Amino acid sequence: MQNDAHVSNFEHPKCFANPSPQRLLIQDKMQYLEETADAAFEILKEKFQYVSDQLELNNKQHQAVKGRIVSYLQEHVLVGFNSSCYNIH
Repeated sequence: MQNDAHVSNFEHPKCFANPSPQRLLIQDKMQYLEETADAAFEILKEKFQYVSDQLELNNKQHQAVKGRIVSYLQEHVLVGFNSSCYNIH
């Protein structure tokens, strides 16, 4: 059974080990999270393409709604500690 909550190419745990100072370790982790967020956004953008197509009018009000939807999709929660039972499919 496939779990739709997973982002392609980011399904497996990732270990961050870096002999450098802690700041670089945190930078590596944040970069990985940003890559995961970008990949999740691409998936969601495809799933909601029909909404975007409907809002393609030049009406400013529709463009504002489209902007809110895109912002929401970009802010989608990716990480949670021990939160597998809370994943939104």
